[in-house]
Amino acid sequence: MIDAVLTWVDGNDPALKAVKTSYLTGRKEDTLNDVAGPARYIQEGELHYAIASILRFAEYVKRIFIVTPGQDPHLEDFIGRNFPDSKVPVIIIDQDSLFEGHEKYLPVFNSIAVETMIWRIPGLSEEFIYMNDDFFFAAPSRYEDLFQDGKVVLYSERYPNIAAEFLRLVRPRRKDGKRRFTYKDSLLNSSYAAGMNHYYHLPHEPHPLLKSLFEDFYREHPEAITRNISHRFRDNEQYNVQSLGYLLAEKAGKLIHRSASGLTIKFQPAPEKKNHIQKKLKKISRMKNLRYGCMNDLRNASEDEKKMFWEYMSNLLDVKFKQQ
Repeated sequence: MIDAVLTWVDGNDPALKAVKTSYLTGRKEDTLNDVAGPARYIQEGELHYAIASILRFAEYVKRIFIVTPGQDPHLEDFIGRNFPDSKVPVIIIDQDSLFEGHEKYLPVFNSIAVETMIWRIPGLSEEFIYMNDDFFFAAPSRYEDLFQDGKVVLYSERYPNIAAEFLRLVRPRRKDGKRRFTYKDSLLNSSYAAGMNHYYHLPHEPHPLLKSLFEDFYREHPEAITRNISHRFRDNEQYNVQSLGYLLAEKAGKLIHRSASGLTIKFQPAPEKKNHIQKKLKKISRMKNLRYGCMNDLRNASEDEKKMFWEYMSNLLDVKFKQQ
């Protein structure tokens, strides 16, 4: 049995906004998207296409866990209309319940902290996939694409730490004295946490992981849990949990490494990127081996481009979204 785990938060929720605001320190965390800005919380229905893509293209997934800050995405109607015969249970997990023994660090408004604890989901399968709520399967998927003989399959490129460390050291600091925390920083931090001299640049796609590797690592290194969960908002010291999982798999001889070329499409609209989604959709028509996709910051797309994207997803997954 393979489980899928997704983390999700409705940043539009007034109650959540109020609680988050009460924990701001005056350093304007809510204006910095690498810390706790709007891009970390605002959602526009991305969870629906992530779930639909699993149900449509990943038949080996037998359960779906959605980890939330006490919120309910209310997926019943969507699944009932589009997948009336589905037998895959969708189970909502309150993220706070995963912090048993570490309650003093709650509440957290930090996806990295939450991801650090997902291996503690009760009954989670040994082999599981983790997805951000804006990831999706873009084509039929096989179990063997992600797991083989007790090993995880990683589609990525490998880089030495030294070049990334140099770029981090020369990056300008913000007014608060800290350097901007990037995705690559979190990957580099995971390499050091695992005691490695290289890292993998992880595409934005479903990640196959092994629960026992996290159990063993955190049993031996409990300080590694504290390092990631003791920050209410994102912090430069945190490491990417999925990257750590792959590096632990490599050390244990349980990693199959393959090229990521041509497998994933990433949408990342921005006001200065004219016709971004249209250009990406044209690129998709030329991608013969497309398997996965990610829509990063749909909120930044124009209304016309949003409509174009939802039409593409509707046709791809053969579903009707509420946004249409």
